[in-house]
Amino acid sequence: MLDARLQKVSEFIIGEKLLDIGSDHAYLPIEAIRNGAARQAICGEVVKGPFDSTVNNIRREGMEDRIEARFGSGLEVASPDDAVDTVTICGMGGPLIAEILEDGLQNLGNQPRLVLQANTYTYPVRKVLKESGYSIIDETVIRDGRHFYEIIVGEAGSSEYDEEQLVFGPVLLEKREQAFIEKLERELEHQQNIYGNLKRNSSNTEKLNEVADTINALKEVLEQ
Repeated sequence: MLDARLQKVSEFIIGEKLLDIGSDHAYLPIEAIRNGAARQAICGEVVKGPFDSTVNNIRREGMEDRIEARFGSGLEVASPDDAVDTVTICGMGGPLIAEILEDGLQNLGNQPRLVLQANTYTYPVRKVLKESGYSIIDETVIRDGRHFYEIIVGEAGSSEYDEEQLVFGPVLLEKREQAFIEKLERELEHQQNIYGNLKRNSSNTEKLNEVADTINALKEVLEQ
């Protein structure tokens, strides 16, 4: 069974063929095949232990004819001939996901749907989508205990996003889901604590101003 985070990701998978980068035991592709979200899948994994687990889990489920495991970094495991319909990249920091996209989107050939679940700092993810000819068609926030996870869904299409939308998410700003609001409230409290500590213990005016700007931006969104 998938956790709430990956279960939500699976709901955005479309088409016949899935490419899952950083597959980590192949849980998502196996479930996608099992529930009919995809008919075939490719798992990309760059760490030997999880790659071996991916291979073993595919074999255990009897899905060797439908799921292929490939060892390699990011989107270098893909080629245009794969003709994938959806790419999932989950459980990484936003900067790493952005780097994977920047380095490897040309390997996909077409422009498949991208379902990206970042654990931290989603600004660079949205920025690279905008610069790569993608439009953000959906976003959501999943809360799991004290952790918040953002999911961003991109499809081919031109887009123009301002700085606030790149930071907070154009769809999230519109939907204003409860988990999104709670995430911002948590971040506001965190930044206010940082500001208080800096003011007491540091003379770094530039850093103080930077944190103050972040606090003001968070307040503005929460007050909308």
